[in-house]
Formats: sequence, C-alpha cells, structure tokens
Amino acid sequence: MAKAKKTKPRDRLVRWRVSLMIKGTPAKFIDFVEAPDAETAEKQVAKEHKISETLRDRLVAIREEW
Repeated sequence: MAKAKKTKPRDRLVRWRVSLMIKGTPAKFIDFVEAPDAETAEKQVAKEHKISETLRDRLVAIREEW
C-alpha cells in the first residue's frame, strides 16, 4: 500500500478572506486571495488594492474552509 504524500502547510495555497477592520464600524470585505499564510495574504491584497501603509495594520485575513 502506497503512503500518502505529505506536504508542508506553507507549500500549499489556502484561500483567505481579507477584510478591513476599523473601530466602531463593521468590517469591510476587500477580496479573496490564495496564499500560504495570513500575513502573505494581507500583503498581496494591500498591494493589489493600493491600500496605504497607515491602514495595512487593520487588514485581517480569515482562512476560508471549503
């Protein structure tokens, strides 16, 4: 019987839902992105949507389960 190939979590791309969180308001959905981790997902969305440096610390990536 053949063993299943194990992949490292950082080698696989995961779907992330990235939103902008501002105190006192509901979270604003920005985009879905596929990335190995939450930090990378936030950076990709910030670059793609030209989000300023001052708001980048308010981005939140939530892993999407399929």
